[in-house]
Amino acid sequence: MIKSQWHGVFPSQNYSNANHKRLSYIFHIKLYTNNEMDNCDHSSSEEQRERVDNAILTAMEDLDRDYLRKLQIEMHTCATACCADADANAEAVERCVDRCQIRLTRARCFVQQGISDFENRLEKCIQQCRLHGSAYGSERCSSNCVDSHVGSLPEMLRAMRDTLEKGV
Repeated sequence: MIKSQWHGVFPSQNYSNANHKRLSYIFHIKLYTNNEMDNCDHSSSEEQRERVDNAILTAMEDLDRDYLRKLQIEMHTCATACCADADANAEAVERCVDRCQIRLTRARCFVQQGISDFENRLEKCIQQCRLHGSAYGSERCSSNCVDSHVGSLPEMLRAMRDTLEKGV
């Protein structure tokens, strides 16, 4: 049985000389096995964890590359203009920079909430398996949960992209 818990470091700045110090996001998904499953096949649990990790990481990288980075460029351009205003006092510059961050912050929160909702649905499905099955049946049920939820990611991402394109 897998219990999942998503931990997002949002955003995290990783600077790379090769990538000209571009900002990126790191998303950590922590999945761990329950003590109840100590006698079960952990390779299957490990494979399920890896599938969920890979699916979500790929989704997050796509959303970051296609939408969030563009908003981040926009935010930095706007903030640069705020700071370049020699006539503005410090408080006005700070308010201006804060306004520049609004769209990016909303988009990040929207994406984070969508992934969190996905993880909660997956966890609920797996908990239902644990309540209704033996160890073997529960493991198979958990695998079905992972299959169906990972399979639903493309549709969820389409909906998220549509919302991000319209502006959150």
